[in-house]
Amino acid sequence: MLLGLALVVTTWVSLSPQPPALPGVPLADKWAHLLTYVVLAFLVDASWPDHPFGRSKWAWLLGYGLLIELIQSQTPNRMFSLADLLANAAGILIYAGGVLRGLRAFGIR
Repeated sequence: MLLGLALVVTTWVSLSPQPPALPGVPLADKWAHLLTYVVLAFLVDASWPDHPFGRSKWAWLLGYGLLIELIQSQTPNRMFSLADLLANAAGILIYAGGVLRGLRAFGIR
C-alpha cells in the first residue's frame, strides 16, 4: 500500500508541468531523485520480502525511472535527463549497498 502511494505521488510530481519548488541547495533536483529512489528501493524490497534485492528489483526501479524520463520528454516544461537517471541509480545503489546492509545488521531484513 505504501509503495503504491509512493509511486502515485512520485509519478504525479515527476509529470506535473509545474515542478514543485525545491530548496536553494546546489543540485537539489538530483538530491531529490536520489532520496526518492532510496525510499522507493526500500518500499519495493519490503513489498516482496521473500525475494532478494537483486536484478529484478533493480530492473523494475530503473525501468520505472526511465519510463518517467521518457514521458517527461513529452510533457510541457519537462525534459529527459540522463543525470536524473544516474541520480535514481545512485539512490538504488545507496539502498542496496548501505541502507540494506544496515537493516540486515540490525536483523530487520
